[in-house]
Amino acid sequence: MKGFLVKCFLFLLIFIILEKLLIFLRDRLPEKEVDQRLEYILNGKIDANIIILGSSRGARSIVASQLANTLHNTAYNLSYPGSNVNFHEYLLTELLKYGNKKPSLLILAVDNPAELEETPSIRFRFDRLYPLVKYPEIRNTLIEKGEKNKILSELFVIHQLSISNFNLGKKHFRDKDTLLSDGSMPISWQGPEFNKIYSKEYTTYNRKNEKQDKLASFNSIIQICMANNITLLFAFAPNFAKPCLGFQNRIAELAGGNNNMIFYDTTNSVYSNPDYFSDAAHLKLNGATIFTNEIAEFIKKKKILH
Repeated sequence: MKGFLVKCFLFLLIFIILEKLLIFLRDRLPEKEVDQRLEYILNGKIDANIIILGSSRGARSIVASQLANTLHNTAYNLSYPGSNVNFHEYLLTELLKYGNKKPSLLILAVDNPAELEETPSIRFRFDRLYPLVKYPEIRNTLIEKGEKNKILSELFVIHQLSISNFNLGKKHFRDKDTLLSDGSMPISWQGPEFNKIYSKEYTTYNRKNEKQDKLASFNSIIQICMANNITLLFAFAPNFAKPCLGFQNRIAELAGGNNNMIFYDTTNSVYSNPDYFSDAAHLKLNGATIFTNEIAEFIKKKKILH
């Protein structure tokens, strides 16, 4: 019996030591990150009157500092490549929850035509949450989203983590994801896979591909902005192709009476010139500068910034 108790004590001691080590690891994960924007949100450090949300369309095609300079205002880009509208809703909710400056204007860069569809190229960016699991609000989100079990997460620190958390090295930006101080991620070069052939084929938007959870998040963003007196502007950045027929009308329908929509100037030859694109879905920095200027001029013309 005594031997059994000794083994139990040793097992408990080892468990406690391991938990302490895991807590030590968990609480230092944010220090390894180079993209700290989500942590800024959680700590109430975002102080901008204009916020940009979106996937890589927003990150690469809209330059926040250019908007700020042109409009004599403050702007910050919270767009994440590969993120979907569910993630954008989450970011907006967190932004308003933790003492950040409430923006006057939210620019939502919509994915044309995949904004409301299920596609592997855009998703809820759980990988951006795991480095911040030391924060209870992040752990709660992982539980609410079905990524983690509430009881196991409370009992075992290891359950709070993902495999990626055990990469203890300092993170570095990839060439594609170098973050500017304004949160934007423009690209000044072209990928070798870009064939530079402009697609002249028209595609038609199919509402049957829409998913209810995407519709719910999209509508939630609209309602959150209305409830908080935030002007919502929908921005349609170009692909290196003809625009999808019916997509803009569908977004307008969902937006109701909100006619604050900036669609890129389809008559501008820049948007069919490969020299202004990094690949078939994203503008290069020189193209992003032109599109950002269109947005700024639209905002000034309609006087939608307060």
